[in-house]
Amino acid sequence: MKPALLMWLAWGVAFGAEAHGFEERYDLPVPLVYVIAGACACVLLTFVVAVVWMRRPKAVPTNPISSTSNKPTATSRHSLWFWLAKGISFLLFALTLAAALWGTGDPLMNLAPTLIWIGWWVGLSFAVIFVGNFWPLLDPWRTLFDLLNGSAKMLGLKRGLCLNWQWSARIGRWPATLLLLIWCGLEVIYPIAMSPFKLGCLAMTWSVINVTGMVCFGRDVWQRHADVFAVYFFTLGRRVGNQPSAGSEGPIAGQAGFVLAMLSTVLFDGLHGSATWGYFEGALKAWMPQWLDTNGYVAGTLGLLTVWLIFVTAYRLTCQSCFALMQPTRTLTSGRQMARLFLPTLIPIAAAYLIAHNFSNLLIQGQTLASLLSDPFGRQWDIFGTAKFYPDIGLVDAKLTWTIALVAIVGGHVISIWRAHRLALSVGLSGPHTAMATLPLTLLMIAYTGISLMVLAAPMVNDAP
Repeated sequence: MKPALLMWLAWGVAFGAEAHGFEERYDLPVPLVYVIAGACACVLLTFVVAVVWMRRPKAVPTNPISSTSNKPTATSRHSLWFWLAKGISFLLFALTLAAALWGTGDPLMNLAPTLIWIGWWVGLSFAVIFVGNFWPLLDPWRTLFDLLNGSAKMLGLKRGLCLNWQWSARIGRWPATLLLLIWCGLEVIYPIAMSPFKLGCLAMTWSVINVTGMVCFGRDVWQRHADVFAVYFFTLGRRVGNQPSAGSEGPIAGQAGFVLAMLSTVLFDGLHGSATWGYFEGALKAWMPQWLDTNGYVAGTLGLLTVWLIFVTAYRLTCQSCFALMQPTRTLTSGRQMARLFLPTLIPIAAAYLIAHNFSNLLIQGQTLASLLSDPFGRQWDIFGTAKFYPDIGLVDAKLTWTIALVAIVGGHVISIWRAHRLALSVGLSGPHTAMATLPLTLLMIAYTGISLMVLAAPMVNDAP
C-alpha cells in the first residue's frame, strides 16, 4: 500500500472531523460570502413561501418525538429474515469485539476502528436517515438481553431478569444526553480510535452497563431514557406526521438537550479541526497552567460543552421569543411548550449536518471494510479474497464533497422551516400569528446555515479571488 494512502487512511480513522480536508481544495467560482448569503436567502425564502401558501394541516401531536417504542411487529418476530438479521448483527458485534481485544494494535489493519466509527456510527446513521430506524432489529445489546431474559424465564423465573425499578421523571433522557457528549469527546478529543484495544474495553464496559440497566429498569424503559444509541437512532429516524398519539407519553426531561447535542457535537467535530479552534485553545492556555492540559483534553472538553450550551441557550431564548410574539392558545401556554413543539424541526438539521460532515469519510474510508473483513485481526488472512482490495481515494473530490455539503445544509434547514410553520398552524395559530411565532426560529435557522457553511468551507474550498 502506498505511503500516501496509509497517511490518508490514518488521518481519516483518527480524526473524523479532519477527514473533510483534502490535499486538493475546490476553487469556488464566486466568493464564499456570496454562497453563504445565497444559502441564507434560500432559507428565508422558504419562510416567505410557507407564510403565503401553507394552510392549516390536520392536528399533530405536540410532543412528537418523546415515545421510543421500537417493538418489532408480531409478523416480523416470526420472520426468518428477522432472526437472520439479528443473528448476523450479533455475530458481527462479537467479531468486532474480538478483533479489538485480540487483534493487531495497528488501527489501519484492525477491523474494529473502521467498522465502529465508519461502518456503524456513520454508515448506519446514513441508512437510518433515509430508511427509518431499524436499529432495534440489529441492536446486539438488545439481542443479548433478550437471550438472557428468555433463558431466565425458561429456568423458572416468571418475570425474567427485569427488576422493574422506577425511572425518575426528573432524570428523563439526561443520561443519554451526557453519554452522547462523552461519545463525541471520545471520537474527537481523545484519540481512542487509534487504539483498538481501548475501543474493545469501551465496548465491554458499555455492554455491562447497558445490560445491567435493562435488568434494573426493564429493556424498554432503559432504552427510552439512557441507552444513548437507541435514543440516537430512534431520534434520527423519526418522522413528523407518523407519530404516536399525543397522550401516549408525556414530555421527557432532557430530550431537547439530546437533540441539540446531536447538532452541536457534529458542528464541534468540524470546528475542532479548523483554525478557529486554535484561537480558542490559545486563549484558554493563556490563563490555564500548561501542565494542566498538555494533551488538549481539558480545552477540548470545555469547547464541546461550550458549543452545546450555546446551542441550548440559543434555542431556548428563540422559543421564548416565539412565544412572546404569538397569540396564546389552549395548547401552548409557555416558552417551554413552544420549545417542545418545535423540537422535531431540528432533526432534519441534525441529519443534514451528519451528511455534510461525513459523506466523503464514509465513501472513502468505508471502502477499506472490504479488505478488513477478510482479515479482521490483522493476521494476514484472506477469508473472502478481498484482503488486497485498495480503496479508490479519487472516488470523491473536494468539489463533490462541498456540493453535497451545501445541498444537505440548505435542504435540512429548508425542511426545518417548513415543518416549523406546519406545526405552528396545527396548534391553532392563524396565518399572521404563525408568521410572527416562527420568525425568531427562522432567524436562528439562518444563523445556523451561515455558521455551519463557514465551518465546512474552511478545510475544503478556496475562496474566489
